Amino acid sequence: MTTPPSPPGAERILRWIMLGIVVWGSVHALGAWTFNHDARRPVVVLVCVAVFLGFWLTMLAARRRRLSRSTAEEPRG
Repeated sequence: MTTPPSPPGAERILRWIMLGIVVWGSVHALGAWTFNHDARRPVVVLVCVAVFLGFWLTMLAARRRRLSRSTAEEPRG
């Protein structure tokens, strides 16, 4: 089973979505800090956002590797 390649412009859209997630997490971290000015609260929020984005980027890299490997192994002609 082969995975279809990404449509043109998908990387740009993903960058904007990831930037939006970083902004969203920052706003929530600011809100968590203003709740009682405890520095641990925004750190927890930002770490969760970073772990989520790190996992997502890892999965995208694995997909890219798998796609490049499958196109290199396809018989030509």
